[in-house]
Amino acid sequence: MRNYLRILLCFSFLVQFSTFFCISSFAQDEYTKDGKKVSVEKYLSLSKEKEKEEDYRGASDFLNKAALIKWEAKELRPAIDYFQQSLKLNQKVDNQSGMYGIYSNLAMIYADLANYDSSLYFFQKTLEGRRKNSENVTIISSLINISVVLNNLKRYEESAKFLKEALDIAQEMNDIAQMRSCYGMLAETYEKAGNDEQKTYYFNLYKSFSELLQKRKIEKVETELDKEKLKAEIIALQKQKVDLELMNKNLELEQKSEIVESQKDSLGLLTGKYTKQELAIQLMQEKANAERAETMNRIQEQKAITRTAILVAFFILVVSGLLFYFYIRTREKNKDLANQRNQLQEQAILLEEQQEELETQKSILEKQRDKLKASNGVKDKLFSIISHDLRTPFTSVNGYLTLIKYGALTLEEVTTLATEVKISVDHHLETLNNVLEWSKAQMQGLKPVLDKINLNKIAQNQQVFFKALAESKEIEILNDVDTKTRVFADPNQIDVVLRNLVGNALKFTPKEGRITILSTIEEDFVSITVTDTGIGMSKETLNKLFKKDEHFTTQGTNNEAGTGLGLFLCKDFVEANAGKLSVESEEGKGTSFKFDLPLVVE
Repeated sequence: MRNYLRILLCFSFLVQFSTFFCISSFAQDEYTKDGKKVSVEKYLSLSKEKEKEEDYRGASDFLNKAALIKWEAKELRPAIDYFQQSLKLNQKVDNQSGMYGIYSNLAMIYADLANYDSSLYFFQKTLEGRRKNSENVTIISSLINISVVLNNLKRYEESAKFLKEALDIAQEMNDIAQMRSCYGMLAETYEKAGNDEQKTYYFNLYKSFSELLQKRKIEKVETELDKEKLKAEIIALQKQKVDLELMNKNLELEQKSEIVESQKDSLGLLTGKYTKQELAIQLMQEKANAERAETMNRIQEQKAITRTAILVAFFILVVSGLLFYFYIRTREKNKDLANQRNQLQEQAILLEEQQEELETQKSILEKQRDKLKASNGVKDKLFSIISHDLRTPFTSVNGYLTLIKYGALTLEEVTTLATEVKISVDHHLETLNNVLEWSKAQMQGLKPVLDKINLNKIAQNQQVFFKALAESKEIEILNDVDTKTRVFADPNQIDVVLRNLVGNALKFTPKEGRITILSTIEEDFVSITVTDTGIGMSKETLNKLFKKDEHFTTQGTNNEAGTGLGLFLCKDFVEANAGKLSVESEEGKGTSFKFDLPLVVE
């Protein structure tokens, strides 16, 4: 297969320069009267003269000749300049044919310069003109040239699209050679794109059509040999005919010579033996004999002509029979080729259908695998949290209750423990809420119910919710959100986001600290920032925050525990509401969590 693909690469190179060969064929060398080649300067001078006469087509022709000389000399920049000048002249007189020819020249020169963007532009202009003229062969050439340039730009999907259009036209024309070329180029394109399935598919078609064309060439050669053999037989028959005519003429001359000699001998005898009267009688008899001999010769000539006519008729009959035989044989072969082509097309369609079915099955399996993987991930995460992060604190609470039940604690100790247990239960209740929200989001998907919401009110909710915990740690929660600011989002999900961010800030902020909820308007969205004066985070911890494959928790300033799910929940909810969550932190100086939401413009 690699050998075939090397051939395809060579083929691609030839296609790339096919237009150049077609155009440069017009660049015939011209000579002056003294035998010197016409120079570029001479063509430019002639172009100026024609332009002064307002003969813009003539001026354009001379500019084209100057450009072609520069092109052949590999001086590409001057060639581009002359072609551009010529293009302007053609535009003045709306010479469409001339304009599209120049577009093609410029496309090829820019390809030589590896300026593929410009080359693509001019090839597309060339294709536009060829579509107007409905010239299928030149349209295919333009489509293939465009695909070559797109391959050089590594835009393989677009390249394949143009090649498939060229293939459709070739199929309509029933042009096996062009179809073979398109299959080969498609195989090469998909190989560059790294699509092995498509590469193999089109390569097999290319190989099949190559074998078909090779078979046709062999049959053509055989037909040519049969024709040469027939020509040789015709020449031999013609030679026989000429020889026969020569033999007839020689025989006629011999007969006439014998008659003349016979007449001479008879005249001598008559002169010696007979009288003048007898000589006259003898001469009359001889004349009658001569006339009879001439009649016989004419009869012989007629017979010879008849034989020749029969021979020619027989020859024509043989040739007609041979031609009819070859016609029947060719027609049968054409039928076989048509059947083979139909079978190949049917096989190609069947392969495409099978490939589409396999792709569909593959996509379904991949989706099922992803769902199963996600479901297993949720299950493992939930079991981990339930078995460790939630069971442990409730075991501790159960121990406190057991001590109280059996009177092992004093009233003062019970009062103190009750306060601690209340804070612990509130914290773990919040954790349980996060677990339930996260599990629901993972298993049912994030489907926000969007509405116009007041951010200040949601921030007030957090002040009320965390009032007791904040007072126990002597932490101040400030609400600096603009009372008039409204965003377009799901109120319940944004409430969960702010609750988690404020809760985290409380956990990692020591006594007498401060937490600020701030909003700022930036163009068409609102940025909400939750900033604390807490212990901050290291760079290593920051890098782990939003990695779902790394589960870790950090103890708060009062040894508060957590599951690590809160930030994941915040990230998912913010992104579901068309926002983005980010964090900045420095050890010992605090942390700022920031997210943005769409602004409601009244």
